[in-house]
Amino acid sequence: MPSDSAAAPASAATPGSPLTPRHQPKGNGLGRLLVWLTAGLATLAFLVLAALPVGRDASAAVSIASVVVAFVLARFSERFWYARTITVLLLAFTTLRYFFWRIDGTVPPMDDLLNFIPGVILFVAELLTFCLFFVSLFVILDPINRKPVPLQGDPSEWPTVDVFIPSYNESADLLETTLAAAIALDYPTDRFRVHLLDDGGTDQKVNHSDPAAAAEALARRQTLMALCERLGAHYRTRAKNLHAKAGNINEAFHKTDGELILILDADHVPTVDFLRATVGFFQQDPGLFMVQTPHFFVNPDPVEYNLNTFERMPSENEMFYYSIQPGLDRWNASFFCGSAAVLRRTALEEVGGLAGETITEDCETALELHSRGWRSAYLAQPLIAGLQPETFASFIAQRSRWAQGMTQLFVLKNPLFKRGLTIPQRICYTSTMMYWFFWFWRPVFMLAPLCYAFFGLEIFRINLYDFMCFVLPHIFSAIFLSHMLHGRTRWPLFSELYEYVMSLHIARASISTLLNPRAPTFKVTAKGESVDRTGFSELALPFIGVVLLLGAGLGLCLWRYLQFPEHREAIAPVALWNLLSFLLAASGLAVVYERKRVRRQERMTLQRPGFLTFEDGTKAPVQITDLSAGGLGLTMEPRWRERLNQVGTPLLSTADPIDGQTLSTGLKILRIEARSGELVVGTGFVPRGREEVLTIARLVFGNSAGWESWIGRKRTNTPNLMLGFAYFFGRILPRSALALWAIVTTGFGYLGPRRAGKP
Repeated sequence: MPSDSAAAPASAATPGSPLTPRHQPKGNGLGRLLVWLTAGLATLAFLVLAALPVGRDASAAVSIASVVVAFVLARFSERFWYARTITVLLLAFTTLRYFFWRIDGTVPPMDDLLNFIPGVILFVAELLTFCLFFVSLFVILDPINRKPVPLQGDPSEWPTVDVFIPSYNESADLLETTLAAAIALDYPTDRFRVHLLDDGGTDQKVNHSDPAAAAEALARRQTLMALCERLGAHYRTRAKNLHAKAGNINEAFHKTDGELILILDADHVPTVDFLRATVGFFQQDPGLFMVQTPHFFVNPDPVEYNLNTFERMPSENEMFYYSIQPGLDRWNASFFCGSAAVLRRTALEEVGGLAGETITEDCETALELHSRGWRSAYLAQPLIAGLQPETFASFIAQRSRWAQGMTQLFVLKNPLFKRGLTIPQRICYTSTMMYWFFWFWRPVFMLAPLCYAFFGLEIFRINLYDFMCFVLPHIFSAIFLSHMLHGRTRWPLFSELYEYVMSLHIARASISTLLNPRAPTFKVTAKGESVDRTGFSELALPFIGVVLLLGAGLGLCLWRYLQFPEHREAIAPVALWNLLSFLLAASGLAVVYERKRVRRQERMTLQRPGFLTFEDGTKAPVQITDLSAGGLGLTMEPRWRERLNQVGTPLLSTADPIDGQTLSTGLKILRIEARSGELVVGTGFVPRGREEVLTIARLVFGNSAGWESWIGRKRTNTPNLMLGFAYFFGRILPRSALALWAIVTTGFGYLGPRRAGKP
């Protein structure tokens, strides 16, 4: 394949040269200075107004009035941009007023160390969330909604692409699906190549001192080589497993020559239009180093599965991929997420390939290239379908790695001091990294009321009147603003729940990284696991401990309220705080009480007509009702039952929703049921050659519009704020009660080893 520079137009400057468009300043320098000066003065005035000492009653009245006006204006925020802006400013103003009130007299004095130390810890936790709150507002206030850029010119001259699929321990069946879909990409076949980068069959592993391990690695290598040969992909491995995923990709990067590189995780199956939707951006902008797309998942994570919310509400990752990343894109700060992205070779050559100093090679690489003046783009269109961790333990292992990597970046390559970044880029990267310190503030907020309940400590000096006038407007402002900006992608209280269930376990990994930022090593997230019985995760013990502590705290608050009537104004806010913490902790208990997973592969519902052709040529009309990587569900008339019972592999034919071409593949009949006057038939795929393997990939994973429709259906019934709260508690508290009952009835017998292996 030709290199990127060889294919560039003669009139375009070579990326990386002093005259390249990515290094040319945009607009007038004086104009940019005036904009920043105006913004700075406006911010200063905003802070001064928020900090004005106008007395407690007047200050409370201002905060409450701001919330009321913002609540009214929010009804027009979708129609008028200025209503949205004023609403955000009013709610932010309320939070600022709370913060300045918080400084003035609510922190215990220094001469009272017993109260002062925990009081300062709580205040620092709040201060961090305030900082994150305001930098996040900057990030997401004006997101970009990009559309695909059509490819230009003759297809024979379109940019060449290397498709990298790094693998470590994934099964051949899983890899076959991803490889087949990658090979079926709708792009000129002589302009792209698919490479399987196998880190599970390296020379180092094949020559392992343990004969069993060596034999396993050799068998894997031979199996995957045969798979690649059958499908038409290129098998690649290397001598040693150095630098994990980044090292694996860099090894292939230096031995290939495609102008662009599409990176896909082993379980990220691309739609056929992936390259057509993304490559045009690179033709349009020679200073672009990356186009990132969302990570869309076809299976629920452990939180969604155990709470049964996957098909009822947006997934946890949607807020990041459909709200935050488009906001980052506004400031040229959308970053590489490790997969589902296309990168320009010449940009990567400038930094020697993927960065490898931290275990988040993706974000680190983007940080390095942004600091060198390269640009990125984010396309919020689901062009891959991936798998999430199935068990709570593997979910925590994945998030711990992310937290460690972001902590490494914050310490080793802090964006605030990184040369070459613009001011908005510094803010954006800082916002992303700051989020991963929730392991500190979330437990502090949860457990702080216990200081008073157990020990009578007054770490937050407040009475009921102040709580009603300052704390409640601030809490309402933060929750309402989050719902207004993220309501379609994140429902109330689910952010708090996710942060809580992650924080108790990733805290240790994050703290160790802060103490020794070069120590963490990359660990592959387990996929394709199964939970073979309902019961508590092996990581459940801390959550049970927190529930018991907060339950005892509630009892002590009640006791103090009855025993000390003169202190009831101080006790009431603490008791309410303790109650909210207890409810959130009980929700976490519902998450770690894992339900048995019945399905081995997730099914997606749809309605698509087709035909079954039997061995004698007879055709039976069918309706495809659901599909998965392993097979599909059909409905058909009862008169075909006898034919279905015959041994054979009928041929399914259906129209490709993308281009109308006929897709055909062999099926085996797995089950037949009579239901509501029709036959419901479960089938499995039986491909009869390479072409039918590609057909299955196109049939199941080919249509990105199908994934967009799936996401859209989950957003159509977005509740208002109050209904969102009702949904949270109505969905979760019964499951929390079930988990508590399991503890009561089984004692601590559940603490034995939890088995969750691959099916």
